[in-house]
Amino acid sequence: MSFLIEQCTFFELTEDVLATCQPFSCGNADLDDFFLNDATRYAHFLMGKTYCFRLNSDPSKIVCALTVSNDSIRIYDLPRGRRDYMKSLTHHEKPLRRYPGVLIGRLGVSSEFAGRGIGSEALDFVKGWFYSSSNKTGCRFVIVDAVNDPQVLSFYEKNGFRPLFPTEEQEFAYTMGKKDTPVKLDTRLMYFDLLKLRQEN
Repeated sequence: MSFLIEQCTFFELTEDVLATCQPFSCGNADLDDFFLNDATRYAHFLMGKTYCFRLNSDPSKIVCALTVSNDSIRIYDLPRGRRDYMKSLTHHEKPLRRYPGVLIGRLGVSSEFAGRGIGSEALDFVKGWFYSSSNKTGCRFVIVDAVNDPQVLSFYEKNGFRPLFPTEEQEFAYTMGKKDTPVKLDTRLMYFDLLKLRQEN
């Protein structure tokens, strides 16, 4: 049973929706500020689209909100071992420098509905949405830039996501263009391979 699918309705998060709903709060000040103040501007400048699930029994309540945008994994910039592994996941007719994906840039669950598995349901929704034939472009991966916190990383791993890099040093070199620099990253790139859904069906 999916709470989001059965008890909520999916909407684009617009100024009108925000005006008719109670203020959304997931307990993270940065996320709350983004959904309340920045999400519609992102959409205006075509940098990302934000959606929400509103509670059917009280549409003024936003249960969950998420932002998605186009993204890709730069295959040929990866270290050789990781590059060869990622290349092994797909066809070899024409090598691609980038593999297409969708980025979940923000994801928040209302504090009122926390602890019910709704974050995992939202990830499942996005996976199904972009794997579906109704998606108009090729999309192989769902990508997240997860906060580098053991609890957050564990959440995504439990939902089938894998780190793009085995070490933070390799990821730093990929994202910042420097090597052999000891650093504690704020976030870690993770991905989910949508072809897993084909194997499960």
